[in-house]
Amino acid sequence: MAGDGCLLVMVIDVHPQIAEHEINVQNYFNACISFANIHLAASVKNTLAVIAANHLETRFLYPQTADEKVDHQKDGRLELLGQVDEDIEKELRSMIMHYSKAAQTESLLSGALGRALLYIKRQEVENILGKKIHARILVIKISIDTGSQYLNYINTYLTAQKISTPIDVCVIGSDCGLLQQGADISGGYYHCVPEVSELLQSLILMYQADVVTRKKLNVPPPDTVDYRAACFCHRTLVDMGNVCSNCLSVYCKAVPLCTTCNVIFQTDRPLMKIVKKKK
Repeated sequence: MAGDGCLLVMVIDVHPQIAEHEINVQNYFNACISFANIHLAASVKNTLAVIAANHLETRFLYPQTADEKVDHQKDGRLELLGQVDEDIEKELRSMIMHYSKAAQTESLLSGALGRALLYIKRQEVENILGKKIHARILVIKISIDTGSQYLNYINTYLTAQKISTPIDVCVIGSDCGLLQQGADISGGYYHCVPEVSELLQSLILMYQADVVTRKKLNVPPPDTVDYRAACFCHRTLVDMGNVCSNCLSVYCKAVPLCTTCNVIFQTDRPLMKIVKKKK
């Protein structure tokens, strides 16, 4: 796999909450861009795609256009790496500054994951040699999770598992149970770092190696995965709940109508006494 190169699709969370919690935004951007450069510099056959997500949209940061021209660098850097730095940082700042005053809603990471899987599949279809592309997805999350995209996440994880695309997750701050489930289902790594200052070191040590090389490394044992589902009424994890038989929506208590597919649930009826027939 190392000789064929690897397609890395980075999904970066740029929710405005990263500024509200007094986090050094520049260090966060620098860590993401530096890891992208490291991946490209590791092999000439490695390719890269970067998708950003906030609470309102998902956007391709790199590559932007197929016919984009690479300017000549004057500081000694490779032209490709210089273009990656310029494109990603410009688009990242544009997304976070344009929506500086945001409601406390969740980042659209599930939609960004869907776009990442579509991009990987398109690259396989357009491959001249018809070979399967060795690809993986890396999600970098920094905002608070509410569980409102539970069903979208699960559909994305099952799709990634079917096409053998691991989803790696690096969470900053508090753990995210939904993304931890995705890493476990797709065969990726999940890791949580307490501060942004440790992000780049964790990315290099945990996520630089490809899937084959990882099997030879002595990585930390995986944590216990919390597979509780989030209810669709209060967006909280539940141990026991009611499930819609039509769309598999989960509710923490019995409801007369499914808010997802508008199916009316059958109410409990009193047990009917069976009368035995006389012979």
